[in-house]
Amino acid sequence: MQWSAVLGYGFGYGVAFSVLFTAAVFAGAAMSRDFLLNDYPPEIQRRYGRPKSARGRRVAVLFGVFIWAACGLPLMIGAMIGLNGALHDGLTFLPAAVCAALIFATLTVWDLVVFDWIIFAGLRPRLLVLPGTEGMAEYRDLRFHLNAALKGSPLIIVVGLLTGGIATLIT
Repeated sequence: MQWSAVLGYGFGYGVAFSVLFTAAVFAGAAMSRDFLLNDYPPEIQRRYGRPKSARGRRVAVLFGVFIWAACGLPLMIGAMIGLNGALHDGLTFLPAAVCAALIFATLTVWDLVVFDWIIFAGLRPRLLVLPGTEGMAEYRDLRFHLNAALKGSPLIIVVGLLTGGIATLIT
């Protein structure tokens, strides 16, 4: 098996997914700044003092549909098709599972390091700062974002196993 192909497809498609994710967050924030309200540190949510708006809830749903149905699923399918052609023995469970897990792991690391730590906590673009919470130290709480990423990391294994199983059944 050519593990370099598995790693290349996993990382390459993971970066593509991550860039689309970042663009979608900015687009969502442009439509409704509070659409990711529940993902902010609790102190910021308290100071903001309002529940997520109806518009924010609609944008959050659209964001989820776009990220998973319009980006995630087609990218995962594309990665599996490409990987199937790149492997001499065709696509089997293990390379499919590893590739899918790597795509999702890349997204997770990108979200933590690039988006949460560098953009959200470091650069803090006005578009991502909730009104009335400007200048709060909690925007720079790197541990909050690390804990959130760690809580979501078991999904990496779940995505890998499910995708590996589905890809094996289909091919």
